[in-house]
Amino acid sequence: MRWNLRKPDTRRLIWLVLTSLFLMLVAYQVFGANGIVALRHRKQEEIEWRARNEALQRQNGELGTRIHGLRTDPKAIEKIAREDMMLAGPGDRVIVTPDKK
Repeated sequence: MRWNLRKPDTRRLIWLVLTSLFLMLVAYQVFGANGIVALRHRKQEEIEWRARNEALQRQNGELGTRIHGLRTDPKAIEKIAREDMMLAGPGDRVIVTPDKK
């Protein structure tokens, strides 16, 4: 079969096929698995993961400081015992009040 490129119908058909292929390629590049939309989504996820990582690193530093204080500073241990565990030291007076209902 020979293509007669001088006929308008043949030219129109070729133009339609090429335009359709081009539009499908553009749609794939925008909406495909590795397209622009997916890339933007991955960049947003990366920003969120970096923020979480920084928050965890700050928390890890604070916990490391607290651990160091508990290992080396007796006053830090006493503070935890008094506040969190409600323990009294020698010579402390404890006043017990009735619970309000």
